[in-house]
Amino acid sequence: MQDWTGWLLMFFSFSIVLMWKHIRSDTKLVRAIWFCIVLHHAVALLNAYVGGVIGTEMDARSFHHYAVDISLLDEHVWDYASIRSGHAVYTDCLGLLYRFVGPSRFFGAELSVLAFVLSCVVLAKMVDLLDLRRFRVVIILLFGLLPSAVIFRSVTLRESWQALFFLLSVYWAMRLWKQLSIRTLLFLIMSAICMAALHVGLLWYALYMIVVSICWGVFGSKKRVRWAWPVKFMFAVLLVACVIVSAQEMGLYMSVGHALDGAEGFRPAAATIQGRTTYGIMLDTSSVLGLVKTLPAIFTYYMFAPFPWQVENVADINALLESILRFLLLFFAISSWLRSSGEVRSYYSFLFIVVLGLELMWALGTINWGTAIRHHVPGYSVIVLLGAPGLVSFMQKLHIGIFGRRKVSGELNEQSHT
Repeated sequence: MQDWTGWLLMFFSFSIVLMWKHIRSDTKLVRAIWFCIVLHHAVALLNAYVGGVIGTEMDARSFHHYAVDISLLDEHVWDYASIRSGHAVYTDCLGLLYRFVGPSRFFGAELSVLAFVLSCVVLAKMVDLLDLRRFRVVIILLFGLLPSAVIFRSVTLRESWQALFFLLSVYWAMRLWKQLSIRTLLFLIMSAICMAALHVGLLWYALYMIVVSICWGVFGSKKRVRWAWPVKFMFAVLLVACVIVSAQEMGLYMSVGHALDGAEGFRPAAATIQGRTTYGIMLDTSSVLGLVKTLPAIFTYYMFAPFPWQVENVADINALLESILRFLLLFFAISSWLRSSGEVRSYYSFLFIVVLGLELMWALGTINWGTAIRHHVPGYSVIVLLGAPGLVSFMQKLHIGIFGRRKVSGELNEQSHT
């Protein structure tokens, strides 16, 4: 009986995409989003009524149980330690909702699906900003059908909400670049704060995101902000200083050196927990040369492991295929960036900076590709946005080239027979 809110949310999710004119006017786009939604709902149903979906059993179940315990408390107190822990914030919010509708695993999973649906809306808006409308159906399908992402975004995990608020932060930063305004800046900061509340690592990344977005928004919008360069510079410095001072006052500020030292200390301890998917490359911060040697290796393994020689079972094959897709998307993203110019190049440069910064942050705290698969979910949307147009264009040219040659050879054969 407690699952009725989950069922209502499931049916309601199909109508959400129709609330935006720029989406409902494109029938193919609506169908693509609905198809992705159906798969997400299927995983949510399996998780609620059949059993835990592979790869999500421990964390998804524990998050649900924590939320149930919170929903049974007479009074819940939000403290500073809770806010600094993304796990606590997610389970606290889920528990408060359980208090009103009842503890339902299906409802919790459907909330994650709701976040995915909203992410599709935001992604479609970003596609329009980049003038990539002819690719948006493919972008949505690549974003919505990645097997691991479908699983992690359809159960009681934080990844779906992390992806949504990361996308919203990037979207408002793009809007800030187009037109500098206090309203847009506030939306950007609010989105970044919501993202930061979902993981302790995102707490530090949100500061980086806000600073980069402000600097890009002020200095990049040459045509739209007709201020003198010194005025722009002072404005950016004041905003960045306000962010840093506020972070220091709240105890959220951390230097790059402290972050690297923390990662260096974390990795050996985490590597002691032996696992089949552990690659366990250590970070060396004792010298610049050590950092240059180890940091690229850590990032490479995080982004592209498992490699073919590490594949042992079906799950590894899926992880390998996803890493190949990620490599292709990044390759064509770099190719598109190199061929772009003007405003498009500025957009691409910003998107590269924010998504690679996010992935580097995850890489420093990840030592196995089992965990890396989950950490790829929040930033995957921007990687698809950057790389899908180039990949699709290449496939179209390859298709035309292959079938074009067949057509020509067929015509030559007919002429020879006549």
